[in-house]
Amino acid sequence: MDVFEGKVWIPNKGLTDTCVGIENGKIKIVKSSLKGDKIIKFKGIMLPSALDMHVHFRDPGYPHKEDWKSGSESAACGGVTAVVDMPNTNPFTSDVTTFNEKEAIASSKSVVDFGLGVNVEEGLADKEWFDTIPSAFWKLYPYGITSEQYFSNAREILEKTNKPLVIHGEHPDHMYDEPLKELADHTKNRHNAESECLSSMPSSSYLHVAHLSTEDGLNNMPSLASSEVCPHHLLLNLENCQSMDCKVDPPLRTRNDNSTLYNAFREGQIPILASDHAPHTISEKRSDTPPSGLPGVETMIPLMLNEVSEGRLEMSRLINAMSEAPASRLSLERGRISQGLTADFMIVDMKNSQPIDLDKLHSNANWTPFEDWPAIFPSQVYRRGELIAEDCQVTNISTGHNLFR
Repeated sequence: MDVFEGKVWIPNKGLTDTCVGIENGKIKIVKSSLKGDKIIKFKGIMLPSALDMHVHFRDPGYPHKEDWKSGSESAACGGVTAVVDMPNTNPFTSDVTTFNEKEAIASSKSVVDFGLGVNVEEGLADKEWFDTIPSAFWKLYPYGITSEQYFSNAREILEKTNKPLVIHGEHPDHMYDEPLKELADHTKNRHNAESECLSSMPSSSYLHVAHLSTEDGLNNMPSLASSEVCPHHLLLNLENCQSMDCKVDPPLRTRNDNSTLYNAFREGQIPILASDHAPHTISEKRSDTPPSGLPGVETMIPLMLNEVSEGRLEMSRLINAMSEAPASRLSLERGRISQGLTADFMIVDMKNSQPIDLDKLHSNANWTPFEDWPAIFPSQVYRRGELIAEDCQVTNISTGHNLFR
């Protein structure tokens, strides 16, 4: 048994001087004093690692933007040891064949554990595999369908599912395609799309709203539904990020939207933090038709740890949002440093804030809207008791597995 000794974040206690015994990838025991085969006295603090339930690793289909190797290495170096990949790859993950093909790719390349979302198409709930496919959730997009189809699909899945339905919460009838001269035009094209969508969604405890971006959207959340927010909708807005590089769906908004969402996040009204890591190359972003999406899985936790360090966010809220709440939402027994759970954790020096250095990041996108922002990267990251990243470098190439198998 390996024994880690130092300051550890313990549920309902906070930082505690204790020992954590790790064996066979699990936390065997947490106790004030332990003996083991190997004693590791770490510097800094031990926190549970993050579960990012919203990433786009672009593989299969677009490996020049990202693949499971580069995306998972980005995650690991940012303190994320489990991700859920969205289905809008090429082909879409929409049936057993495409699911199995993506799972095989992830199993061979990913250094973090993973889940896969399945795309909602008409008639999905009638498929014979609907109740058996080992997906994390269903994902419903508003693109390429009418609003009647969009809301009909949502109601049908919510009536029959036993796992979350994650929606891209923008109304198809309020997503306009007027030409863009500046980033604010994209925001104008989607001005009411979120609030109109969410005010029309049915109430359901199975409903999960991805990437909340507006005060109006927050105020129109369907009852019983859960939600997530991304760092870019907490920290970026049309004043501090005017470049078309920052085109993202849903769009960046105002400082007031940042403030309202951040306050709701602090209070737990928005329970989950997710990155919506959606990389494109910088040449694609600076073309005449820039695609929407920002990289973020590697910078999400370091940015928010810096927010904690500077007193704008409580550590307990961050840990709940990045670890405990997403694990609970996906019915996974993980996300806490507790006896019997998976030994996924990171070591952090909260005094080691450094500007984000693009040259040290791992995404194939090779850019970030947060370059030079202060951030606290973990010094070590452990997945199932194995060190997989140290000082922003991957140290272990053993692969992850599907958390929902």
